Amino acid sequence: MVNNTEANPEYLPRAERLSFDMLARYRFAGRRATVLLRNMTQGGARVEGIEGLRAGEIITLMLPDLAPKDADVVWVSGSGAGLEFERPLHPDVFERMVLQHAMTRARSEADRVVHSDGRDDPSVAVA
Repeated sequence: MVNNTEANPEYLPRAERLSFDMLARYRFAGRRATVLLRNMTQGGARVEGIEGLRAGEIITLMLPDLAPKDADVVWVSGSGAGLEFERPLHPDVFERMVLQHAMTRARSEADRVVHSDGRDDPSVAVA
């Protein structure tokens, strides 16, 4: 989530992101391809590997063992994007995804919350 009321925006996560680092399929603008799912919550995900997206567009993400999930593109940075699922994952489904697919990895610089005063918070990831 971006707070645009300040000169330097602050990115605020809505929930703690869990790292996944797994491949998933997506469908967008008549094409299908593979994307890297970097982190996820019940309500959305951060993906890398999709060119040409714009905030406000809708893509379909195909996650293992689930029906396709439509998601709104919330932000785009290069080939990365933050997605908000149109319907959040059920808590039990999300827990199963975490148990089966989540990865433990050190947070990267791209995962850090950047505050408007220049501080960063390595304990919270941004999707």
